[in-house]
Amino acid sequence: MKRTLLLISAMLFTFGAFAQETWFCSTPGKILKYANKTGGGKTNDYYTYHITGSNTEDGKTTISFNVEIESIKGVAQEPVGCNVWTAEGYFHTNARAMMGQYGPGLSVKGHGPIIPEDPKVGEDLGDCGISIASLGTTGKYTNVRFTGQETIETPAGSFDCWVLEYDYTSEVNFIMNIKQAGTCKMWMKKGIGVVKNVLYDKKGKTTLVQELISIE
Repeated sequence: MKRTLLLISAMLFTFGAFAQETWFCSTPGKILKYANKTGGGKTNDYYTYHITGSNTEDGKTTISFNVEIESIKGVAQEPVGCNVWTAEGYFHTNARAMMGQYGPGLSVKGHGPIIPEDPKVGEDLGDCGISIASLGTTGKYTNVRFTGQETIETPAGSFDCWVLEYDYTSEVNFIMNIKQAGTCKMWMKKGIGVVKNVLYDKKGKTTLVQELISIE
């Protein structure tokens, strides 16, 4: 249950064909692979994003992709089609895109931060969150804002990123009640999306790390 809460807290994105790049990879055929690690640095899962298409219509660009989660291969159904989009200067992620293969069959609602294509440090981006009624689960994200720019190294290379931070609370009321809270620091790059994502508990201890390990 605790691992599920951390994944819900982190799954805001761990997610072109038009003039301006957005906060996601929009090149069909590209494959982005991420490693999911414990706070101690042990890899416990892999997520692979397959970009399948990008389409612009009436000022809205929609990027489609599939997500494969290593730990549930052979258990979950085949990868489901997800999409994110940018319109009127803002990038959007819905709950289905956030959950990937975890989503089918669950009553998932909500969305990730609505991110401006022209970011400003310190700008309040509003609250957001998701809920999974069938599991009695909620994830809330507050104080969402860009805090600066940093260059970061991952196994996939060196990237000049914008840093997005937010506070999170997660709760599961399924069999037992489990609550978690803390902060998230996310490094993002136009044309790729999330490069690295780190969750910290209320004491500042690292609890989860997701990072980009390859681009094909």
